[in-house]
Amino acid sequence: MPPTHRPPRDSRTPDAAPDVPAGPHPRAMASRPVPWGGLHVPAGASLPPGTSYATLHAAFQAQPRPADRKLAADRARARMTVGREEVGSEATGREATGQSGGQDDDDPAVIHRSVAAWRLRNARRFSVRVLSAATVAVTAVALSAPTASAAPSPTWPKGVDIASWQHPGSAPIDWNAVKGSGVAFTIVKATEGTEYTNPYFAADRDAAGLAGLTVGAYHYARPAAPISTAVDQARHFLAVTGLTRSAGHLAPVLDLETTGGLDPVALAAWTRAFLEEIETQTGRAPIIYTYRSFWTDHMADTDDFALYPFWFAIYNNEDTPGWLPGGWSNWAIWQYSSSGDVPGIIGNVDMNAACCSPASLAALADGTQSELDRRYASGGLMRIALGAPTNTELAAGGGGRWRPFTNGLLFWSVRTGARALHGEVARKYLALGGSDSFLKRPLSDVEWAAAPGAHQAMFEGGWIYWSLATGAHEVHGQILRHYLDLGGSVSSLGLPVTDEYSVPGGRESAFQFGRLRWMAATNSVVLLPATPGVGGAASTAGAAAGAALAPQ
Repeated sequence: MPPTHRPPRDSRTPDAAPDVPAGPHPRAMASRPVPWGGLHVPAGASLPPGTSYATLHAAFQAQPRPADRKLAADRARARMTVGREEVGSEATGREATGQSGGQDDDDPAVIHRSVAAWRLRNARRFSVRVLSAATVAVTAVALSAPTASAAPSPTWPKGVDIASWQHPGSAPIDWNAVKGSGVAFTIVKATEGTEYTNPYFAADRDAAGLAGLTVGAYHYARPAAPISTAVDQARHFLAVTGLTRSAGHLAPVLDLETTGGLDPVALAAWTRAFLEEIETQTGRAPIIYTYRSFWTDHMADTDDFALYPFWFAIYNNEDTPGWLPGGWSNWAIWQYSSSGDVPGIIGNVDMNAACCSPASLAALADGTQSELDRRYASGGLMRIALGAPTNTELAAGGGGRWRPFTNGLLFWSVRTGARALHGEVARKYLALGGSDSFLKRPLSDVEWAAAPGAHQAMFEGGWIYWSLATGAHEVHGQILRHYLDLGGSVSSLGLPVTDEYSVPGGRESAFQFGRLRWMAATNSVVLLPATPGVGGAASTAGAAAGAALAPQ
């Protein structure tokens, strides 16, 4: 999957042009001097007279490394960490060298990272004045020596991800040999942008599945303006892969490692549009693939996507991936190397581990149930309250899936989770237009309100309250915010007795013991006394006009 460890551009394989950056191949740069700190260190420079690596190494290692975990995280965010952690454009090889552990000693990018890591590790022990050109040369050569490396736990299922690169000269992959080597899953590149389809995708996915591997598919993102291009790419991806609603099939994967020139805000919007189109069409939570510095630098380390399963690429020669960006609390898949040697596959291949057991992998790859199916199957009083399903799952406006039942509905999206609405609250929500209305998507089940005997449900654009005495009514916008500030259903206003309705100069909602009016001229909310009889005629008028309401 990483573009730069693949063959150079002149190979002209179908996806070479999109995936391989312009310029000379990394091996062609091996003899170039590597700049660092204003000094140029030729690759393979010899030790200066009168010095030895052993004496310098002993001096450097005499002091303990910093133990402060927060300091280590801060340094990682600066993309230079202590020891074998990533430096610069990560250990994934996606932007710099295309190599992982075991690179040739004359690779300039390897030397550059080694020097940077050494300088950071020893910054507090030696002044910059001591770092002569000879010392830099010593460090560049010495730190390229082999070191002991760790690996993921052998109990974690191992996997490979592949593209057309694994078919040099159209050579096939022997998937039975791959399975026999202990590989449990594979994820195959399906599409890129809106035009490219991997010509080997369908055959690889089907043959791997027949061999007994868990299979998946990924889309190599090409972000661009306008944001609607994300939906176009998602639909191209699904047209090639199908909806992945079968056993042993991982959810669709978005491979995000280029910006297309978008800034972090626009790129996050593009990413969300792609993911929500996938979840809306498939009913599954798509997987995000990326690497640390891309997320911290180009996505501003946003945590808005932390509910999506995370496929993390980092080649750190450790037994765990280390700290995770973007607010993710755990990883689902870890791509830990690009230099795997697997029987049945010609050349190197990306290696992955699934977290953190065969059972977890099986759960991640269970496409037979959607998230709505899982929620309904959980049973309990919720299932009794909803009744029997009356239709199949449907795509929901605003992103997500929903399904109607005899006494309510289930709604799901990754952002909101699976939510159950029933009774009068569900009927009110559907009468207003469901997730296509100003209320948008539900954020809670129907639950008890603070007022005795009352129910409520929260939505992205407002709330619905119900009681036997008042019926079901929505409150939203600044009126809702003011109402909640006063205490909500246990405030002196009581429960709402109308939906919001128009008044001269603004909008208004009536409650059991008063009214709240939003004034357009001042953009403020004022408290007014109750109007006798407003809970009858006004309630009916408000309900009829509710679907046309705009949020304040």
